Parts: sequence; structure tokens; C-alpha cells
Amino acid sequence: MLTDSEGIVACWLLIFAVCNGLRGAYCWFRDSGQRQIVDELVVGDLHPVRASYLLGGTAEAAETAVCVLVDDGVLKVSSTGELRSTHRGRKQTEPALRALAEEIRSTSADATTKLYEIVDEARFARFRELVERDSPAVRMTASGRSLTLMLAASMATAFGMGMHGGLAEAPVPFVPEADRVVWLYVSGAAWMVQWGAACLWPSDKRRRWKVLDTYCRDETEFARAVLPDGTRQRIALNRERPKPPPPAPRARNRARTWSDTGGDTVDVDSCGSCGGCGGGCGGE
Repeated sequence: MLTDSEGIVACWLLIFAVCNGLRGAYCWFRDSGQRQIVDELVVGDLHPVRASYLLGGTAEAAETAVCVLVDDGVLKVSSTGELRSTHRGRKQTEPALRALAEEIRSTSADATTKLYEIVDEARFARFRELVERDSPAVRMTASGRSLTLMLAASMATAFGMGMHGGLAEAPVPFVPEADRVVWLYVSGAAWMVQWGAACLWPSDKRRRWKVLDTYCRDETEFARAVLPDGTRQRIALNRERPKPPPPAPRARNRARTWSDTGGDTVDVDSCGSCGGCGGGCGGE
């Protein structure tokens, strides 16, 4: 049978367990609709561009869309990764692909498009809007809120345990002859145990649906694999926007005047000393 001190420890550990259980039940019922959508997507037919968007956002969706348009003969890619319209190719029925093809086709003949421009430039906003609009409403990453709440609960219950034991003047668990100050170490040990358990909750940006990630990855790879490896590598050359060159270092003026050291200012363009003109300036 538990003593009073051991009962205090058990009580606060139970409170922490109840907090975790309630949070888990809330998340389970909250995500029931999301789980149903995920199950339908895995067994259904998801367009590769939308699958890429779920997998890695707009950047992945843009790369897959370019691969599809190149395979359909709508776009051509140069040796350095620039994209141009062929003004022919298969007609696109997917709204996002059609918007992207029309925007690149409207580009002037002497200009090209790079992959990173599709991700953030204003002229491709229609493509990005259509990809986001038509993609399934599934939250792919965790918010980290549950982790934060349970970490806070672990601190609160450990503090409550120590305060409870001290105010109740209960003996220290398992070592009743010890000084009651040892309750601080007991509550600290309980906090470490609870902290480790709380860290099992998903952190910020952790992927939530492994089965959907696998499915989207397969769909994305299948859509890109229709192109030769060399073509895919040329497209990927412009995946990231190049960083601007660092600013040129400013040249230092090594000419010093007397004013630099607190003396009178002299003209650095003059002789500066009699040795510069053979001593002639001394007689002037």
C-alpha cells in the first residue's frame, strides 16, 4: 500500500498521464476527417502536380509541372535549364498546367523562364493559386502545439508535486528519514521523466502522414521519370535562385594627413617634404 508521500508522487504522475490522454483523445477526434481524406487519396488518383505540392510545396509542384509540360512537348529546356515555349504540343486540360503554359508562351521571344521564377514571381501567381486551390485540404505537418502543451504540463505537475509534498510535510518517498528538502530532487526527477514522455509528441513541422508521403513521392517520381535523366538534371539546374554576389570591398585610402593624428591639414598632392623636389621648396 502506498504511503502518503508515495501517494503524492503517484497522484501527480497520474494527473500528467490524464493530461496526455485527454490531449490524445482530442487530437484523435479532431483528425478523424483528415484521416478519411488521406485514406481516399492513397487509394484514389491524385494528379502528380498536386501530389508534389503535398510533398514539398510550390517548389516541388513547379518542377513536376515543368517536367509534364516538357514531356507533352509544350516546353523545351536549354542546356543551362532555361525554359521556352514550343508554341505547340499537347493541349493541357489541367487548369494549373494550362495557366503555366500560357504564361510562358506569352513571354517575349528573347526572354526565357527559369524554374525558380515560377515559385515566387508575380506573373506565375495564377499557377500557384490553382495548385493550392485544387490540392486536397490536408495538413501535412504537425503544429507542435501538443508538444508545447505537454512540456508545460510536465513542468506544472513537477512543481505541484514538490509544493504538495513540502506543504503537507510528508516524508520523502522511499527514504522517509531524509530531510524534506530532498522533495526538490524528487520533483526534479519526476519532471525529467515526464519531460521525456512529453517529447514523444510531434514537434513543429514533423510530417504527419507517412503513408501519404510515400504515395505522393511515388506519384512525383513516376511523373518525372518519363523524361531522360539529362533533361531532368537540366531542369533542376535552376531549382534555387542564385545568391547575389557579395558587395565589392571598399578601397582603403592609405594617404594620411596630419589631421589624422591631430596635426594641421596638409595637401597630399603637394611635395609634402623638401626631399620631393630636391630641397627647392625650402627657399620659396
